[in-house]
Amino acid sequence: MVANSTSIGQADVDAAKKAGWSDEALYDAITVCALFQFYNNWIDATGVSDMPAVGYEASGKRLAGHGYWQESPPAK
Repeated sequence: MVANSTSIGQADVDAAKKAGWSDEALYDAITVCALFQFYNNWIDATGVSDMPAVGYEASGKRLAGHGYWQESPPAK
């Protein structure tokens, strides 16, 4: 999908559905792929650099302990 999204056709959709994929699952998968492609292009074009490993470790610990949602804004 990323290299040539216009090459996806009805035969591909039919094969995915035959394998058990629903319309919703296909839509979600295509959306995730498209968003990742967008973000990768945006990062490449703007020069945004990757976080250091310690940043991912801290983020993982925060998410493991608190999840993605906060009940109130963090104190300043």
